[in-house]
Amino acid sequence: MPFHTARAEQRPIETDAAQGILYLEDDLALARLLQVQLGRLGYRVDLAADAGQGLALVRQTGYQAVLVDYNLPEQGGMWMVAALLELDPWLPVLMLTAKGDERSAVEAMKLGASDYLVKDPELRYLDLLPMVLEKMLLGHRLARERERTLKSIKESEERYRKLVELTPDGIVICCQSRIEFANPAALRLLGAGNPDEVLGNMILGFIHPDSVELFQAQLRLIEVSGVNVPWLEERFVRLDYQELDAEVSGIPFSYRSHPAVLIIFRDISQRIEAKHLLERLAYFDQLTQLPNRALFFDRLQVQLEQARRYQFDFALLYLDLDGFKGVNDTLGHDQGDSLLTQVAARLERAVRSSDTVARIGGDEFVVLMARVKIREDAAVVAGKLVETLGAPFELVSGCCCIGASVGISLFPLNGDDADTLLTAADRAMYQAKEAGGSAFRFSNGPDAAPRTTPMLREGAIG
Repeated sequence: MPFHTARAEQRPIETDAAQGILYLEDDLALARLLQVQLGRLGYRVDLAADAGQGLALVRQTGYQAVLVDYNLPEQGGMWMVAALLELDPWLPVLMLTAKGDERSAVEAMKLGASDYLVKDPELRYLDLLPMVLEKMLLGHRLARERERTLKSIKESEERYRKLVELTPDGIVICCQSRIEFANPAALRLLGAGNPDEVLGNMILGFIHPDSVELFQAQLRLIEVSGVNVPWLEERFVRLDYQELDAEVSGIPFSYRSHPAVLIIFRDISQRIEAKHLLERLAYFDQLTQLPNRALFFDRLQVQLEQARRYQFDFALLYLDLDGFKGVNDTLGHDQGDSLLTQVAARLERAVRSSDTVARIGGDEFVVLMARVKIREDAAVVAGKLVETLGAPFELVSGCCCIGASVGISLFPLNGDDADTLLTAADRAMYQAKEAGGSAFRFSNGPDAAPRTTPMLREGAIG
């Protein structure tokens, strides 16, 4: 059933925010959560459950930005993005998509959406949303300002000079690749204290060696063909030799009656950092900093493909902590988190740099041993892991002791695909736990090899 609320009760934090945000989402519970999250920051958030209601609100009210759920009923999120931008090409649109639909989000960006955000089941995306929204709105404001600036440049060079002195974007004018003009922002971004340090120098001298060839080709294209070059990401080298990630665009220009190229660039270091943060949130456990389930399965799939191609064996170790629940319930989640962090550190120290240690949930970890020559190689590592996790841990409240039960599956002995190997290792881990814990067990698949090495036998370590 369609729903709509006029506004959140919080007072907007600034004039622009008073225009409001529209969120198109048919899940009322999720919509309310997002509305409350943004409302705390002063945004007014209106809600709509379908495309028809959303378009009507946009026409009647006007919004600072629109958030669109990919799985919107009826026409769908992609159709809605296209319809909104047809209505207002400058309207900032953010696509919200579930995990696995990132490709569709990229298609939405091609349609003109400003950005996208992946909704994770743990709702961490609600914490990221204000940063992404703020970045999108800032980019929109800068884009509108840039558009107005470029129109002013075409109208009058004198008016251009007044504007470029105030813009936060770096602007340089080059004749035959030599810098003839640089605004204050360009001097600051290039690390110059005065214009003499920049004027007369070749622009290519400020470009990172890895980008020189492409940048030179873009300059030649502008000079010869007279076409505008779209925004590209480049790396500059400042006068103090620090590197600067920048977004760069160029247009043909006339400077003192000579053909020239006007280059606009801006610092995008914060955007790059935000991108890296989003990637880390997507692929790494935020408590232990170990690879999470998604990254583990990616690496396992790569390992499977290489093992099949080059005909080598590898092992998968599934670990579950013994006694962790008692520590967590008795001492509290903070000390439980501290314990998990220490466990992760010990596991990483106990394996080779070529192996992968991942946390796949709760107190469960997996170790992907890149190559094993014989079964006993995995037994040695498993024994080492049980032993290292059996040593006391130092917590705020004092020492505590836990253990670990480890299940081992081998490729290709116990399976030749990810699900089969993980299931086999999981079952073996439960066998070790049922035997008393602080032990390891190999998978008991029908093709399992006989256990013949007494010194590396399965069981408790001690």
